[in-house]
Parts: sequence; C-alpha cells; structure tokens
Amino acid sequence: MMHRKKHAGGDKASFDNTTKNNSADDGGSAKRKNRPVRTTMASTALTITNLVQNMCLPGVPVALKLVLLSFLAFALLMVLTAKARRAHFHYKHNKNNNNEGGLIRGGPGMPVPLVEQLAQKLHLQNNINSNKNTNYQANEDSDSAASASLSSMEATKRMLAQPSKFVDAEKKLKQQLLHLLEKQTTEQKSNGEVDPNLSVLGVKISNRYLGEDLLPYPESKQAEEEWEHKMNQRKEELRKQDEIEWKALMERYNEVMVDYVEENEHADHNAGLHEVEQDVIDSKPLKPQQHKQQQPVSEVKHAKSDENTTWPAPSKMAGDDATILLKPAFGTHRPLSNAILVFAEGYDLSIYLSFVESLANTGYSGDVVFSISNESKLKPGVKEYLLSKSDSQSDKGVNIIAYEVEWTCFKKSGESARGSGEGINHCKMNSVFGDSAGNPVDDPREPRPVATARYELYWIWSLQYSKESWLMLLDVRDVWFQLDPFEQVNARGKVTGELHLFGENADAVRIGTSAYNKGWLVTAYGRKTVSSYFDEPVICSGSTMGNQDAIETYLRAMVAQFDSTKCKSKGCDQGFHNYLYYSGQLGKVDDETTSVGSISKLVVHEQGKGAINNLGALRTKPLKEWGMYDAEKELVLNWDGSTSPVAHQYDRDKEVNIMVKAKKKEFEQQWRLGKPNSA
Repeated sequence: MMHRKKHAGGDKASFDNTTKNNSADDGGSAKRKNRPVRTTMASTALTITNLVQNMCLPGVPVALKLVLLSFLAFALLMVLTAKARRAHFHYKHNKNNNNEGGLIRGGPGMPVPLVEQLAQKLHLQNNINSNKNTNYQANEDSDSAASASLSSMEATKRMLAQPSKFVDAEKKLKQQLLHLLEKQTTEQKSNGEVDPNLSVLGVKISNRYLGEDLLPYPESKQAEEEWEHKMNQRKEELRKQDEIEWKALMERYNEVMVDYVEENEHADHNAGLHEVEQDVIDSKPLKPQQHKQQQPVSEVKHAKSDENTTWPAPSKMAGDDATILLKPAFGTHRPLSNAILVFAEGYDLSIYLSFVESLANTGYSGDVVFSISNESKLKPGVKEYLLSKSDSQSDKGVNIIAYEVEWTCFKKSGESARGSGEGINHCKMNSVFGDSAGNPVDDPREPRPVATARYELYWIWSLQYSKESWLMLLDVRDVWFQLDPFEQVNARGKVTGELHLFGENADAVRIGTSAYNKGWLVTAYGRKTVSSYFDEPVICSGSTMGNQDAIETYLRAMVAQFDSTKCKSKGCDQGFHNYLYYSGQLGKVDDETTSVGSISKLVVHEQGKGAINNLGALRTKPLKEWGMYDAEKELVLNWDGSTSPVAHQYDRDKEVNIMVKAKKKEFEQQWRLGKPNSA
C-alpha cells in the first residue's frame, strides 16, 4: 500500500474505489458504465500501475518491471526481424559476391527500371566509399535513408506502381477482340440473316493494339480494305514512336553507364579481375624505331622476329628460346600471297559459306587463315566445306588454312568452364609454345578472353608471309565481300611498312559518347590517361589491314597491351587498339618520318571512305536512308557512291541482312548440289 500511495499521489479513496469497481467488473461496456470518468494523466498512470503490479513478479518495483518488459519487447523484435536485417546487410554490402564494400551487383526484390537501378547503385556506392574508413554502425546510421528505400516492401510497391503500356495495351486489345467475338457469336446465331458485306465472320484481325480510335479488326468484310490501309499507317506511326522511345531510353542508359564507368573504373580490380592497378600508366609514345629489313619468309616461319625491339615477340614470355608448336590442322600457307586472318571458332556452315563464297565471287586470289573449333566440336559440314577450298598448289583462287586451338577456360569465379562462353570466359591456349627442344610449355599468360588471345594467333600466322604481302584482320560473322579487298593496294605495286586502320562513323559515335568504348579504355588505362581521347572517333579493332611487316609490329603491340594492363573484360582489345593509335605509339598518320618498329606509314580511313566500311554506328536509320545501300543492285556503298569492297557489321541493317541471308541460302544450296561457286 505504501508503494501505491507513492504513485497515486495520496488519493487513496479514489484508488480504492477504482480497484473495487475493477474487481467486480465482468468486462465489456459495463466497465465504462461503473467506472468514474477520469481523463487526467494521473488516473491513466494509476490504472497502468495497478495492472503491472498485479500482472507478475509481486514485490518487484513497477519501474523495474517496465524496464524488464521493454528489454523483452526489444529482444523479441530483434528475433523477428533478424532474417530481414541479415538479407538487407548482405544486399547492401554484397557479401554473397565476395566483394566487401564493393559494387552492389543486385539484390532480392528489386524490380525497378535499369536506369533507376543504376542510379541507386551509384548513390549507394558513393555512400559506401565516403564511409569506408568508419565502422559498420556508422555506415548503418549514415545509410539508413537509403536502406529504408530499398526494403522489400518498398520494392514491391514500386514494381506495382510501374506503368506498362505493353501490358495495358494487351488488356485493351483483349477487350476489343472479345467484343468482336460477341459480334461473331451473335451473327452465327442469326442463321444468315446478316448481309454478307456487313458480316464480321472471318475478318482479318491485328495482333497489336492500335489505339482507341482504330479497332484491331474491320467493322465488316466490306470495310476490310480501308481498315487494312489505316492499320498499316498506324503500325508505321507506332514503329516510329517505338524507335524514338527506344533511342531516348538508350541515351539515358548510356548517360548512366558513362557515369557508372567513370565513378567505378576500378570496380574490376576490387572484384579481383585485375591484379595490377592501372591508375597511372605511362602513355608517352615509345621512341620511334627505324624501319629494318625483315628476314626472308623461308627463315621466319617459326622465328621470333627479334629484330623488332619496340615490343617483344609474344612468344618471349614463354622463354627466350621459346618455339612455336602450333601447326595447321589442314592447308598450307602460300608465303608470297596476300592473306585474310580470321578467328572463327564455334560457327555453323552458313557463316563460313557467306564469308568464303562472297570473297571468292570478287575474284580474290589469296589465303584465308581460320582458327576453327576442334574437329569433335565442329558443326556439320564445316570441315568438309573448308577442305574443298584448301588448295595451296595453285596460285589462283581462295586457299584456306585452318588451325585448331585447344583452350582451357574458366569462369570469372575461377571455376572450370566448357568453352569460351561467347567470349565471356577467360581461357588459356594449350600446346602453342614450346621450349628449345620442342616440348610444350604452359601458356605463360593469365586466362583472358579469346578475343584478346586471338592477336597471339594472328601474330603466329603473320610470320608465314613475306613483308610485301598484304594482310587483313577481320571478324567473320558480320562481314560481306563485294570487291577484292586488296584490289586498290595491289594496283600500287609492291610496298612495305603500311598499316591501315578503319574508323566508325564520327558523327554517330565518339569514344566519350560510347559507354562501351569509354569503359574499355578507362578499365585498362585509368581515366586520367585516356580522358583526352573522349572526343575522338572510335577506331574499329575488328577490321585492320597492312603489309606483313607493319601488321606483325601492330600485333606485338596489341599483345603487349594485355601483358601490361591485364584487362580481362570482353572488348578490351578495342580499348588497346584505340589507345595505341591515339597515344601515338603506332606513329603519326601519313608521316613517314615517325616510323615505329616496321610501321613506316600509318593510314586511318574515315567510315565509308576505305576498303572496309564499318556500318554499326549507322543503325539509327536504314542504310538506304543514309544513301549507303543500293537495293536494286544489292550493294553497300561508300559515301561517294562507289561500292564498298568489304561491308562490315552489315547485319545491323534489316534490309541488307535479309539480302545476305538469301545469298547464304543460295550458297548452301549450291554447296549441297556440289556447285559451291557456280552462278
């Protein structure tokens, strides 16, 4: 009672009266009727005190009971929310990807648009970086607002709130077609009483929502022709609208990706993809070397060409006395001929047919060197076809030489992988180099994408030709020949030391406006080193041409870039290619006084003004509208209206792609009939 007096403020009679009423109370509304009306805070406190005192732990002060109750409630809350807090912690700090404090690579329940998702990544990455030297609790406090916004419940709400014109359009289309079904059902029940011209049975329908003002079906058979005309007009309008929206979306995506690459240029290093930081790389052009005579081809087939001291031979990393063990699976090089060098593993017969047959139809006479899959992995008909084109005894026509390279590939996690994974996996070459006794040695380089490793193969193949030979490095899948690619340079007579590079359209894309090209350079060399190149046109690494001596020097340089940067991203070879040119390490354009190694003359062709026409950047509208495709003659054109000898990236244009696909079918039919080059 002393305890109650203390907390009741001395109002004993009132307290006893309340207690009595409560003890006789049967609950419900009767409690309110019998209890004196009290609205003061003191009365509420009395009631709570009484309840707590009589609940449990008799003799324990009420204040202590309240403290204990608070601790129990807090403990229960922590237990109930443990799973959610743990998931949020892993999501925020990317623990599942072994990337402590690194980039957020995704998380549960985050169905937000790509642009917004990337923006959130940037926001949280900045928060993490700014607090990386503080303890976890400090990070929790500073990031509480961001954490709350990324809760699963909030993500679900955001997903449901997202507008979807496609889903909405599908719903409206369904409603309109249900209305048509009702009309058709009613007409069927009328037993032919409806005028045939006004019938809706069997009318054409559209599988796309055309708007509220145009139904996806004609009102009757009689109106079918007029409706079809309106439908085609509307579809064209919608196509243009979709194109505009898609372009705007890609621009927003590129803007976010550019910022993302800039602010996280070392993300791959943090994730363990690179072993060496590339913030500061000496970008000064190497001291020019005077052009030197190369050994005769008969002596260089398996030599290391060590007279070129600008960059080391790619074989040197395997040892000073390393030899080249790689031999053709079939075919023989013709040392005095021109050659096209192609990495072409994993493709089906149609790709080889379109490449070789379109080239043969130009009258080309020279070698084509392919890297193909091992025989057990070759697609049906490929080896048989390539063998039919391998003829080193004649100095005329196409002669194919094929190499089969064995690869040991790994996923980025380090796990063993089957194959290159379309260039994503990192691979090592087996039994390519050997010691002085000819015993195979392990690939001296770290696993890298095959698109990067191919330059070592190109270098090995280039040693098989004389220095006056013209060599061309090309992609295979998206190349279409229309004229002999060496026709113009052959007409000039014998020359040496020339290297020709081919640009992409400068009005459509620059290094700084391409998230990919900018990202490759930044990842390999660091932003400070390459930022001055951002306003320059992109030079395509999938199309290069030159004399053997110049190409051999260029290939040394490309391999050396991987050795120094360890850039393992798919596409880094294009970054190497642009860096070598814009840093001046290949010499100066059309300046024969600044030779580098065996490169005595460097020529860069603008898009649509050389032997190779890179078309990819022009995909924003059809090539016909650019004036670069003659549909009647089925020819891709240069800007001056002349025929492009090599159309590269043709498949980005719908009309040209359809034309080439039709040609592929013709080539395949001719090959099946035993007439691969007739007509």
